[in-house]
Amino acid sequence: MNWLDVAVLALIGVFAIVGLSNGFIFSIFRLASFFISVFLSLKLYPLLASFLVKIGLHEKIQASIYRNLLGQAQTLAPEVDNQAKQVAADSIINHLKLPGFLKDTLVNKMPNPTELVDFTEAVQNISNELANIVISVISLILIYILIRIGLIFARVILRGVAKLPVFRQMDKIGGLAFGAVEGLLTVNILFAVLMLFNSNPKFADFFVAIENSAIASFFYQNNFIINWMLN
Repeated sequence: MNWLDVAVLALIGVFAIVGLSNGFIFSIFRLASFFISVFLSLKLYPLLASFLVKIGLHEKIQASIYRNLLGQAQTLAPEVDNQAKQVAADSIINHLKLPGFLKDTLVNKMPNPTELVDFTEAVQNISNELANIVISVISLILIYILIRIGLIFARVILRGVAKLPVFRQMDKIGGLAFGAVEGLLTVNILFAVLMLFNSNPKFADFFVAIENSAIASFFYQNNFIINWMLN
């Protein structure tokens, strides 16, 4: 267990305490609004993603990832022949600090992942697919935030109901449990966002910490949000 595991447990603990404070009814609403937001986000994010591609954001992200991957050439493809400069795309993908299921997705999207091609061509194809994933995640997060903001107005009504004496005791106990569940869901969201920075060398130490962790690595390698989006 390292500092990242402690941070994950602390985050879940904070949500549990907040749930205790907010109570069961309000926590139920928060959890329900979370699932409603996630469901609608998964349905609507392709529309925003298409718009972001049209305004050129995909091209900018792809270019940035491409530059970062080229800068890591010796790390990503140490077996590349200095003369031929050829490599298989799956070899590069295997060296990326990404969850296994995401690596498998990238390999499946490559036209000929095991065929030897020019290193820059392989990096170009990989950066294009990574940019697609980044655009999808950005779109999902933006839609999610907008929906959550829209649901804020329903809180006022539920707070009045939760203050009734008949509900108060059970309200607190249930709130603790639901707060912990929401903490687990939030951890998955955070790790989904962190995947956006995987190719950025500035975050290299952070991803090393994930690899060396016990709890954080589980959430990173088994992120149900990204897995759901890709299946």
